[in-house]
Amino acid sequence: MILAELIKDWPCEVQGGSIRIQINGITDEASQIEPGNIFVARRGKQHNGWDFVSQAMEKGAVAIVYDQDQPIQHAEVPHIWVPDCSTFLSYACKAFVGDQIELLKIVAVTGTNGKTTVTHFIGQILQQLGAKVAVLGTLGLWINGERQDQYTSSMTTPPPAYLYRIFSQCVQMGVTHVVIEASSLGLSQHRLDHCPIDYGVYLNMSRDHYDEHGSKEKYELAKRKLTTLAKKIIVNADDPFCLSMKQHHVRTFTFGKYRTADISIIHKEIEDTSTILLVQYLENPVELKIPFIGDHHQQNVLAAVATVQQLGYPLQMIAPKIPQLTLPLGRQQEVENTKGIRIVIDYAHTPSALAAVLQSLKQTAKKRLTVVFGCGGDRDHGKRQEMGKVADCYAHKIWLTSDNPRREQADMIIAQIAQGIKLTPYAIKINRKQAIESAIAEASPGDTVLIAGKGHETTQIIGSQVVPFSDFEISRAYVSLLNMGLNDE
Repeated sequence: MILAELIKDWPCEVQGGSIRIQINGITDEASQIEPGNIFVARRGKQHNGWDFVSQAMEKGAVAIVYDQDQPIQHAEVPHIWVPDCSTFLSYACKAFVGDQIELLKIVAVTGTNGKTTVTHFIGQILQQLGAKVAVLGTLGLWINGERQDQYTSSMTTPPPAYLYRIFSQCVQMGVTHVVIEASSLGLSQHRLDHCPIDYGVYLNMSRDHYDEHGSKEKYELAKRKLTTLAKKIIVNADDPFCLSMKQHHVRTFTFGKYRTADISIIHKEIEDTSTILLVQYLENPVELKIPFIGDHHQQNVLAAVATVQQLGYPLQMIAPKIPQLTLPLGRQQEVENTKGIRIVIDYAHTPSALAAVLQSLKQTAKKRLTVVFGCGGDRDHGKRQEMGKVADCYAHKIWLTSDNPRREQADMIIAQIAQGIKLTPYAIKINRKQAIESAIAEASPGDTVLIAGKGHETTQIIGSQVVPFSDFEISRAYVSLLNMGLNDE
């Protein structure tokens, strides 16, 4: 592609070099520059891309895009000023992929909780129905249920340079549907601005990321942005915020517990570890047998079913696929053991998510319910006491520990959580490994131990260090020691 062709329809000012040069890629990461690439000197939260212009030039950048008041450093290449680097990056990455992306049906799912679960449920149902589907989000990129190691980013919603590379790869692999987690930060940082989203799905809204966005209002505004990007939205009619999104889009479809929703639940039964829902759309009730119990699981399955139905599959075809659904990695993931203890790993790290999983586990707990959790550092301080209140409401015993403390002191975070605990006995062990082992060690047959907050994560962030750590592997290793009788008791 010629640079002039890329920028002809975008507001910009050019200094230096020639706009007739050939370009072969674009990125805002200087370390990823290849000869012939454009470097977008975007200002991030921690770093300013302008500081890496010289590095990008050394690696072969042939043009620089910027939106700051800066003196030109390398006049031999074009320096292109644009009003906003983030929106330009999204536009340019889409332009490089071209019209091939239109071959994909793209679904973007947003919500405070449940994005990973719902995207994977949609993917599993579509795969069973014969589609070739990619799921992209917190757990990386999965195509037809298999993890792909390439083309992934550490972010829930990848930056445009990664995102459109993934789209291109999906087209080449014959993928027909792509299901994306649309995080509030991904939406507010323009990562999806030029993505041709067919359906935007709204799951729920509760407290999270307030500090990162600056306020509750800005967090909600970020979520609302999906209404401007999707051709049609699918919303949870039981959630007031989600339902209000109907005011911002002319094409909407709803799901929920009540008959005012387009797809609604007209009857529910719980059988051991499964839930049977009678769901109605128009005049044809359909039975869904969900292999989990808990209100949040019902909501997540209903969201997935509504989405697949809107993609053109009748409920009668979808219903037989529901009993085969499996929860994604780190979502109510169980650690097998011979001690008669139920050990569950879950990613729940917001008050509403913790309440949902504790409520679900309490319905099936034979005896005591213990929870091990902390809160992340450098994140929303206001939710910490609320997390303590939730645990206080549902658990018989609480172990407070570190999560990803980052630059904060773990003991200070724990003290803030503890302010919400009034009645339930709790213990503090800052070392997360020791807290997990202590909770398992004191559990008796029939007890349930929930280890919450980190789920699928395989690292822990302490200060500036990222150290290997997996709740699942720590639990499994300790259970093995117990099985061999090698514990310290």
